[in-house]
Amino acid sequence: MMFIVTFILSCTLLYFSYTHTENYLKYNTEKFDRLTVDRKHYVVKNINKGVYLALLVLFASILVLPDIVWHNKWHNELIKHVASMYVSNDVVGLYMVKNLPTSTRLHHTASVILLTIAWSVDFQTNNVGQLLVMYTYFSALSFPVNLYLGARLCYKKTKWLKNICKYVYLLSCLINWTIQLKMYIPSEYAMAYFGLILLIVVDDLILLKWLWF
Repeated sequence: MMFIVTFILSCTLLYFSYTHTENYLKYNTEKFDRLTVDRKHYVVKNINKGVYLALLVLFASILVLPDIVWHNKWHNELIKHVASMYVSNDVVGLYMVKNLPTSTRLHHTASVILLTIAWSVDFQTNNVGQLLVMYTYFSALSFPVNLYLGARLCYKKTKWLKNICKYVYLLSCLINWTIQLKMYIPSEYAMAYFGLILLIVVDDLILLKWLWF
């Protein structure tokens, strides 16, 4: 059950990082200090999440994904630790940012529910668990979007980052959804899983529309 300890430690780290990130942005960006408190927390949430997800993607790409792709070997404990760190971002964000859009709150809530499921499954044999690992990985690949969501409120020239993000996000979503459909094995648990994933997909579609139009 050490992955629960990882979750708690990660939440604690992210919670205290809000102050340090806020101080950095205050003295090193053009517009941050003029934002409301809620807006500042929204910016910090996305900057922190973007950086954290980038590190998790690097970690998973080296230690988790190669064994899955080449040997069909799913490292249960390691995956649960990474998942705990991934979702800790959403939990701290829910607590720190009071006026998140409803779709984003539902997205984060679904992530927490899916984490509790991940803690109890055997990824080597469980189709829903394997679907969840792949969805999480390809969602994390869109970490530049979180960086843009924060940076656009602090800097004047961020259009170049938006142009990168909309293609990265669209590609990661399309690959993700394709893999989900290809790996899906019909079952009651899989249907329940897709019901929760739909909450995340809705938020993805809203953000994709915003980025493109």
